[in-house]
Amino acid sequence: MGSDDTRKTNTRIIREGINMKKYVLGLVTGVLLLLFGVKAHAIDIDFALQVEDGVQEGYELNVSVDWRKEMGKWQTNIEFDHTIEEQDGDEEDNLTYLNIKQNYQVTPRLYVLGLIQVDNDKFRPNFQTRSIVGTGFGYKLYRSERIKVSNEYSIAYLDSNGSETIMRNSLWASYKIADKIHATNKYLYESGNQEYTRNEFEINYELADNITVGISWRYIDEGFQERDTKFINFGITF
Repeated sequence: MGSDDTRKTNTRIIREGINMKKYVLGLVTGVLLLLFGVKAHAIDIDFALQVEDGVQEGYELNVSVDWRKEMGKWQTNIEFDHTIEEQDGDEEDNLTYLNIKQNYQVTPRLYVLGLIQVDNDKFRPNFQTRSIVGTGFGYKLYRSERIKVSNEYSIAYLDSNGSETIMRNSLWASYKIADKIHATNKYLYESGNQEYTRNEFEINYELADNITVGISWRYIDEGFQERDTKFINFGITF
């Protein structure tokens, strides 16, 4: 019986490993196709295996794509994040985030914006998807060779387990600590029947031209649940 159980366990681990590799291969392939199609500005791929006593217990994968394009006074920004985590054969996290924002420069510091945002959490209770359409303005609070800070205000229509109008405030900061060390922080707060907070911090070191390694931290508070994820990330800039 012990031998049979061991064989079954090994078979399960092999099968899960194959499924995991197929998933990772498919996701990375899709991201690479996206890169070739839109010439993404930057991509981070973070992957970690959870191993205990020599046996794979789970894995965690995070893929982030940031794309930016400027044409005259117009600027398009696309941000995509996908995180999945599995523990002991059970999927625990499956989150997808897409934000598309169009800016129009009014003055050197002031710009107006329109945005579309979709946030899907497979394990969010009562509902899975938050969809947002909004408009507002942004102001470049500070600009120097090493430091950049911007703040954005917008009013938006939210569709989740209900529909409502919300206010959004987003603060973005970038700091070039040294020639090869760069840190960014993006903070978002949304009012409404259920307050929503999202903060993303990342610090990277440039290993070579267009290749970085660093750490990132993402915190999401929806009032009824919190998400706190940390990654060691490898990035490529195009």
